[in-house]
Amino acid sequence: MNKKLLKSFFAVIVAVAGVFAFSTSAQAAVIGDVNNDGSVTAADVTAIYDVLLGNDLMFQATADVNNDGSVTAADVTFVYDILLGNVQPSYEKVYILGDVNGNEWNASNGVEMTTQDGKIYTAAITTKETGFSYFSFTTKLANPDTEFNAAWDEIAPYRFGAVPSDDYNFVVTEELLGTEIALTTEEGFQALQMAPGSFNLSLDLENMKLTITGEFAPQPEPAGNWYLVGSFNGWSTTDMGYQFTQSTENPNLYSIFIEPVVGDYWFKIANEDCFTATNFWSGTILSAAVDGYGELSGNLVQGNQGAFCIPESYGCTYLNITIDVENLTYTIETDGHKPDIEPNAADWYLVGNFNGWSTTDMNYPFIQSTTNPNVYSIHVDNVSGDFWFKIAAGTNYSGSFWSGTFLSAAVDGENALSGSLVQGNQGAFCIPASYNCTYLDITINVENMTYSIETDGQP
Repeated sequence: MNKKLLKSFFAVIVAVAGVFAFSTSAQAAVIGDVNNDGSVTAADVTAIYDVLLGNDLMFQATADVNNDGSVTAADVTFVYDILLGNVQPSYEKVYILGDVNGNEWNASNGVEMTTQDGKIYTAAITTKETGFSYFSFTTKLANPDTEFNAAWDEIAPYRFGAVPSDDYNFVVTEELLGTEIALTTEEGFQALQMAPGSFNLSLDLENMKLTITGEFAPQPEPAGNWYLVGSFNGWSTTDMGYQFTQSTENPNLYSIFIEPVVGDYWFKIANEDCFTATNFWSGTILSAAVDGYGELSGNLVQGNQGAFCIPESYGCTYLNITIDVENLTYTIETDGHKPDIEPNAADWYLVGNFNGWSTTDMNYPFIQSTTNPNVYSIHVDNVSGDFWFKIAAGTNYSGSFWSGTFLSAAVDGENALSGSLVQGNQGAFCIPASYNCTYLDITINVENMTYSIETDGQP
């Protein structure tokens, strides 16, 4: 079929199909939604038309709607039938990605959910026996032979998870069992975080709602004594010199007084069962939801999660920490306070292992381009060892740092010298020592969400 005849054929289809649309909120999950805008419309016919004529190959990967291995006029007919109601849109397979059912995070390996009608998907999962498990969803798995980072890029358009909450991940508590949890395909979706247990998942893919039922596994009752462990004692698994004192009025309250406080003060709270466990960190730990949490009051998370950090910039000389082990809350009395700073939302800073992942060090700012306001760059000298980093928004320094705005890698350890940025506190970039870099010139484009690195080293 020549281009002129093909164009005429498409013109007729677009004209007829323009009055029909099958809408759904499951963006990358509906066959026929070629342009991934959440609906099957005449625009999807146009997208296939552009691919066939070679005008625009952006949607080539999704234009093969009938899944016969090639993009042809038959794909247009297929979408046309969907629009006229002759064919009901069907959903692709849905998989659970994450550390459930004995799996680990792997772009080519997931728990396949089952469905009877292409709308409601179900699966039974078991989370890890200790600590938290994390998972999200995808309608496509990567090829097992694809390189690690490329595999995650391959399935990125097909992934979805929980609508973002105030924390780093969406924590599923006992109160949320049996209720509807909103999901989204939008950038920045969160993984679901769950304690040990066995659960049944019911996913309404058409309305992007998830219902979880089941039971959390009973957790062992902790013994009576609690201890502080942190940067001040080298995260020692034997030092029991920082014991909390139990209140005589309320047996659920424990407190400890710390003086002097020097530098950034990182800590978690360990039960006495940690000191007798085969693995200290598999014992009963009370910690923060995310690393670097620096509020002077808030909630405790049961499990070896993030470490609290009272930054040096708070100007504390002492800390009086009180914990409530029944309500899992804490308060800190001190002579210091969080600095009253309000960085510009357009400011970006480098944070990484080179500055101890500091939540207060603003000495690595990106410089905005004078010719393009979307482009920022930073020069880093004296690069040595593995150089890990993420990019933090200026507003993070005046709030809960790790739940703020980040530009990061899709997966930990991404080491390409150019590529795409992910909005959200995801993986950290790593320029390995084997690259033999002595400097890095990092440039980011916050509109196109890309980065490039110039250096004297190379893979």
